[in-house]
Amino acid sequence: MGRLREVDQLSACAAKARDGEAWLAVVEGEAGIGKSALARRLAASLGDFTVLWATGDPLETDLPGGVVSQLMRRLDRAVVAEFPLLAHDGPVGVSPHAVGGQLLLLLGALQEAGGPVAVVVDDAHWADPLSLQALSFALRRLWADRVLTVLLTRSHAERTHQTLDRLTRSLDRAVRMEIGGLDEDDVAQMARRMLDVRPAPGLVERLHTYTKGHPLYLRTVLAEVPVSTLQDDEAQRWPIARTLRIGITSLLEQIPPDSVALLEAMAVLDTRLPLVTVGQIAALADPTRAVGPALAAGLARWWPAESESPVALVHALQRDAIYDAIAPERRRALHAAAAGVVGTAAAWAHRVAAATSADAGLAAELEQSARGEAVAGRNALAATRLLWASSLSDDRADRERRLLTACAQSLLTLQPVTAVKLRSQVEDCAPGTLRTCILGVMDLLDGRFVAAEARLTEAWQQALADPDSGWTAVLAGTFLTVVTIRHSRGAETVDIAGKTLAVGDLDPATSDFTRAVLATGRMWDQGPRAALRDLTHLPTVAAEAADHQLDTLATRGVMHLFLGRLPAARADLATVARRDQQGAGSKLSHLSLSLLAVLEYLAGDWNASESAAERALAIAAIQDHVLGDAPAWFATVCVEAGRGQWEAAQGHADTLSRVTEALGSPPTETVYAALAHAMLAQARADHTAVLGALEPLIDRGTAGRDERIRLRFKPFWLWQQSLLVEALTGTGQLVAAALALDDLRAGYDGTGYMRVVLAWLSGRLAEARGRPRDALEIYANAATGTPDEDGDTAPLFRAMLEHSYGKLLVATSSGSRREAARWFKSAHDRFGALRAAPFLERCDADLAAIGLTASAPVRSRVPALTERELSVAHLVAGGRTNQEAAAELYISQKTVEYHLSNIYAKLGISSRRRLADALRNQQLRTPGRPD
Repeated sequence: MGRLREVDQLSACAAKARDGEAWLAVVEGEAGIGKSALARRLAASLGDFTVLWATGDPLETDLPGGVVSQLMRRLDRAVVAEFPLLAHDGPVGVSPHAVGGQLLLLLGALQEAGGPVAVVVDDAHWADPLSLQALSFALRRLWADRVLTVLLTRSHAERTHQTLDRLTRSLDRAVRMEIGGLDEDDVAQMARRMLDVRPAPGLVERLHTYTKGHPLYLRTVLAEVPVSTLQDDEAQRWPIARTLRIGITSLLEQIPPDSVALLEAMAVLDTRLPLVTVGQIAALADPTRAVGPALAAGLARWWPAESESPVALVHALQRDAIYDAIAPERRRALHAAAAGVVGTAAAWAHRVAAATSADAGLAAELEQSARGEAVAGRNALAATRLLWASSLSDDRADRERRLLTACAQSLLTLQPVTAVKLRSQVEDCAPGTLRTCILGVMDLLDGRFVAAEARLTEAWQQALADPDSGWTAVLAGTFLTVVTIRHSRGAETVDIAGKTLAVGDLDPATSDFTRAVLATGRMWDQGPRAALRDLTHLPTVAAEAADHQLDTLATRGVMHLFLGRLPAARADLATVARRDQQGAGSKLSHLSLSLLAVLEYLAGDWNASESAAERALAIAAIQDHVLGDAPAWFATVCVEAGRGQWEAAQGHADTLSRVTEALGSPPTETVYAALAHAMLAQARADHTAVLGALEPLIDRGTAGRDERIRLRFKPFWLWQQSLLVEALTGTGQLVAAALALDDLRAGYDGTGYMRVVLAWLSGRLAEARGRPRDALEIYANAATGTPDEDGDTAPLFRAMLEHSYGKLLVATSSGSRREAARWFKSAHDRFGALRAAPFLERCDADLAAIGLTASAPVRSRVPALTERELSVAHLVAGGRTNQEAAAELYISQKTVEYHLSNIYAKLGISSRRRLADALRNQQLRTPGRPD
């Protein structure tokens, strides 16, 4: 009925999706306003689409992946089986982006097999958090797909409003529609259809004013009030109460008792179920006969063509009105009957609803069930059942213990909406260790760090002294380490984590996370080399690590990276990233991917670095915390600065600084923000700016004792120190530079890419001190020596050394021009391969100054590949299939195909067999901006 404007908007989105533009439509409106009818009308018009439909269920809000599982139900099981994270209900411990990644692959497969796809989620405000985050991740990665997504939600629904608001603002192709009441033309059309007469304009205006165009209110008035009364212009008011409840009650009085019983059972079930099941709960011998009058009254819907012949109420408002009208004893009996028929998860809610008073036995069963859900990692479900158990407890101590444990389980989800709302109830509980711990975690999440540390410390110490409070000690200790790490108090972190591990009875995943925290604390206290000693339990080969060891494996990779051991770091971090894609669910997977981006920058694969950073930031967009964001922004700045994309690099460096300041300048973020600005200054060859950027990292407490400048923080200390030496040398502070170089040598273990960096810095300092022969010897040994396995893994720094060597050879006339040209050319080729524009320009300028020119590269006339195209091109050229490339990049196969078609056209090739050669042979210009 009506809604022509809204129908046209959705139809336009569908048309764009057919043409290869993925669109999102968020439809908002109050209950009963007609959102579902609009979506059904749209779905009926999408005959060429594969339509996936799910409906949020308040009983499944805490069931991880419930909505995603619904979307899969109408698909061929063989198709879904190819995507294991989507093939079963309630994936446990799986990250939302891993589920979203497989959803992207499925959407790509469906497009290949049958054209465009529509994803419709009704009552999205009841969607479980895992499904909503997975969908949000997938929607942000639909770049060239024939997919239309429609999310229906109540206006300003508390659970989803902010999430959907962020989602729509982050997408270029999204529309948000507020569904209001019908207009007067639509009211006239409905009145004419229901009254079988042509209503006068005055009546239409009165109907519209009275109902505000609400379809359900309007239908109730037209069905209930006689035509003669409606047409009586003298009547001051119609003889009907202004509440829907009375209108629904009036309709119920006009249909047979069996039909009323069937509707009451539907209201209690509050979901679409087979007619036979609903009839069984209503105790009806022939539910088919009873459904007819319910359909005629406009209160029920029936799908007899489906195998299970399901039924459901039409509107949520009708459900509420019918449910409220059921007598308490009858309602209890229906819930009790439903508990024996529906699935186990839903049965708990019906058993609770059937309870009319405290029920110690049911409360104990719920608590036992919650323990099982917690062990399986379904903390949100455990929290819900514990809250029910608390409400049914007749003993105050049991009630408060279950309430507090429910809050703890909610907090462990790291999306503790439920727990935060219960703060006042927690504060009303009797003093105790668990209460103190819960309030401490709530303080931490609210950013009240001083209060959080005081409470968590008190709870942790009390729990350690009580043999029966081991679980509380683990909870308090885990969150307390977040506080101590944030303030770079490594020794305290090691102590707390060690004692938490000694409590015992930790599950393998929690134990591994605590080990990772301990090693991280050791790093802050004693450095990454010492931290590696806490990780000797891991297998030497990263691929042999178990899934429950991924947090410590990620930590080992980070320590290797901090020490400059790039191959070892890549083995660990790439394994964690790959397992995370497969659903292993490491708590540190996001951080691992961010640091993998930093690693690829150092290793010289800047396209891979940009791709990893972009994926890490996409993951961050669906999370409520910023863990791991800083290194991703840092890697982005490094690549952009290295390529001379000054505006973008400066913007991202400033963003990182603002985020760091907003967080209170914690040490980790401070390190990355300072390094980002330092790398930007290095690319500009502005040594004064490099030194200024490093200022937040310098320990001014040691100033004045000598000319030695010391750094405060351990993460990336070698990188920090190398930039400090470079800046001091470049600004003429040679004594301080020499002391800083001595510190760098003392802290370096002789492995990794830092060997080249150390040689370059030593040569630069020797030059600055007027010792060119020493510098030449240093450069020659590093440039011509046999590299170890790590010796050539940082091409930017090797190119910088070769550039300096060639320049000094010419300046001192110490070798032939051919010898100098050799090193200039090598440096030039390395800079060119990286597309490191500012470094390349300086190399060209130095060549020109001495009358030499680099051999001009063969310039292609084809347009440059964008960063996304380069990411796809290098993966496919490396042997990945389209699906493998899509999985690694978190995009769909359709997007891979789209980019490949553009890549082939730009490179003038027609197949993937020629792609590797084309990438090697073509000299691509740097694109102005990513697509």
